Amino acid sequence: MGNTVVMASPGSGKTFVISEKIKKILGDDALLNYQGVIAISYTRKASGNLKRRTLVDGVYSKNSFFGTIDSFCLTQIVLPFGRFVIRHSSCDVVPVAYNDLSKELRESFKWIVEGHPPYESISKPTWKMLYDLYTEGKVMIESLELMALHIIKECPACRKYVKARYKYVFIDEYQDADEYTNGIFLELLGLGIIGNAVGDVNQSIFGFAHKSSKYLVALEKRQDFTAFRLARNFRCSIPIVNYSNRLMDKNCALIDTDEEGVELISVDGTEERVASYIDKYVKEDCEKNFVTDMSEVVILVKNKRTQELMNQYLETPHRVIESTDLDADLNPRSRLYGLLLQFYWDASMRFMTITDEFLDYEVLTDYERNRLNQIKEEIRSVSIVKIEDELPRLFNAVGDIILPEYEEGKAKTHLEAVLANKEMLDTYRPISGDEVLIMTLHKAKGLEFDIVYHLNMNQWELPYKQIVNGDFDNPLYPNWNQDLDLHYVGVTRAKKACYLISSSQRHNHDGNIKKSQPSEFLYLNEVEKLRHDYTF
Repeated sequence: MGNTVVMASPGSGKTFVISEKIKKILGDDALLNYQGVIAISYTRKASGNLKRRTLVDGVYSKNSFFGTIDSFCLTQIVLPFGRFVIRHSSCDVVPVAYNDLSKELRESFKWIVEGHPPYESISKPTWKMLYDLYTEGKVMIESLELMALHIIKECPACRKYVKARYKYVFIDEYQDADEYTNGIFLELLGLGIIGNAVGDVNQSIFGFAHKSSKYLVALEKRQDFTAFRLARNFRCSIPIVNYSNRLMDKNCALIDTDEEGVELISVDGTEERVASYIDKYVKEDCEKNFVTDMSEVVILVKNKRTQELMNQYLETPHRVIESTDLDADLNPRSRLYGLLLQFYWDASMRFMTITDEFLDYEVLTDYERNRLNQIKEEIRSVSIVKIEDELPRLFNAVGDIILPEYEEGKAKTHLEAVLANKEMLDTYRPISGDEVLIMTLHKAKGLEFDIVYHLNMNQWELPYKQIVNGDFDNPLYPNWNQDLDLHYVGVTRAKKACYLISSSQRHNHDGNIKKSQPSEFLYLNEVEKLRHDYTF
């Protein structure tokens, strides 16, 4: 079994394929008990899902790692081997988020959040700043991959350990790899570890965070990799499959079908009129597509401005799905606190679901397990009038057991801000089956819904364009590929029906109403032949 790269379309069953492949490796007798695989997923939730799917039917993880790239870098590379490359720290090293640093340090490390310079271009003074931070007992979360790459390159003991313990590495969502993720993967290959990368070049939508599909494309071209394609979309209806495929490839083969699944609704008016359309037809659309749970209906928008307008104008019961500072914070304690808030509201949520995202329950001592059970009951018993006083203390106690290597940092501040704001707090409540969801296209990646209303299908919005020197006849599209991928992600979130919505007027970023025209994407590769168009 050699190196493989799998190009996986939406709904093609890539998680099933990965889990079955890892299951086969762990089920064979080829690995010794001290050996295992590295299985890296883009989010902790995805990692937990992969682990649950894999470790069934008596399959034992042996010494495998399941988690995110940041977690792998921290626990397997930086903490155990950093001292061999840098020098001993004056105290235990803990991860800290960039925003938790002093103003002076944030200024010094601005380069790591504004861009990912090539490893070879990083100067000695820059390395000295990272070294000094480490010797003070801190490693910046945003620099974890860079530090891990450096330590692998410079530490023979680290390379020897990784080579002895791991025989395979799997990285999912490789289209979202960056300079340092790719560098780590190549270093692991150089140690003789068999590599497996999975991704979809058409779902690369995080260019603003320095992610790029070019690393996935490069792997497919390597002579030492065998490429496979999971091209069939089992999730979406045939019309949606045809439309999304033609959107990306004008020569793709279409599947014969008499079904309807993609419509363009041209609305005469602003976002308020768009909301009126959805209010009028959403129940009819649900009946037509045999949808009874309104939370299976989502309104996807490109930006927060449109999300706020839809929240303001839509009369249909709905829930805005947006991120708080607690969600956005990279400190794993913040992720833990967000899950604990969901646990507080949702009586059906299992506490084990939370712990499984961060560690194996078996590694806890009897005291720690009993203490967690006690805290769990205390959390559930806190009255709503006391949450601001009680939940921060209880959540921190859980964090001290589950994530002792992470300081609380600003996680506490973010939690307190959520608890003090009813609208933010409501985002952690269980979603009602009577509520339509409103979220951004970026937020929807990896999710699926029966019905999608895909808004912002207007020029200047999707795709974004610029006018240079007043030349309106030759606009520039600086984000064409990213915007096209974003549109593709939006369409493929729909399982049964996708309603594309353009409007004759729109609010610009200043809140002014402007005339608008249909998006260029609506006529790309003659996709208009694969849908029905209506006006409202």
